[in-house]
Amino acid sequence: MVNKTRRELTERQREILAAIEGFVLENGYAPTIRQLGGLVNIDNPSAVFKHVISLEKKGYIRRTDGEVTLTGSSGVFDAYVKVPVVGIVPAGHPREVFDMYDEALDIPEWMVGRRRGNIFCIHVDGKSMIDAYIDDGDRVLVERTNTASSGEMVIALLDDGAVTLKRLKTGKEGVFLIPENPSFEPIPVDNLRIVGRVIGVLRKY
Repeated sequence: MVNKTRRELTERQREILAAIEGFVLENGYAPTIRQLGGLVNIDNPSAVFKHVISLEKKGYIRRTDGEVTLTGSSGVFDAYVKVPVVGIVPAGHPREVFDMYDEALDIPEWMVGRRRGNIFCIHVDGKSMIDAYIDDGDRVLVERTNTASSGEMVIALLDDGAVTLKRLKTGKEGVFLIPENPSFEPIPVDNLRIVGRVIGVLRKY
């Protein structure tokens, strides 16, 4: 159980908390343990994780099922909204998997903003986006939209009815859905149908 009474932080813990907050505000999701170690110049992942646990015990972060959210004293990180979980979307080879689930998650309000009511969550299945720090089993927040710009990560519906999570690339050569893993090939698309674009990742520690 998280200690609700905040206790004084060590200098190193303050540095790590500031690194997490800065990363979250810039990227929309928490850093991995290795990313966090790089931000604060700690090479040992176990040492970084111990500091994360200390921040949780002192009430500065919250871990729910391994997912990290901040509980800043300013209140910016304290409000939550419920977001529906839509289903499992492959971040690998496209599949016909996009089922409605009777489930909802409490998501920090700052991650949703004015788009509340137009956001859903998916479970990721596969490792084609691993170099974009989206791993198998992660939960991704998606904004419903049928348009996106080149370079954005999108949920796309293919001609055969399959869905996939990839990065959109458009240019003179055509339209492609690009994986972030060299083990996977880009997917050329003739008729692009976008379901939504990724706005955040719920990182698990």
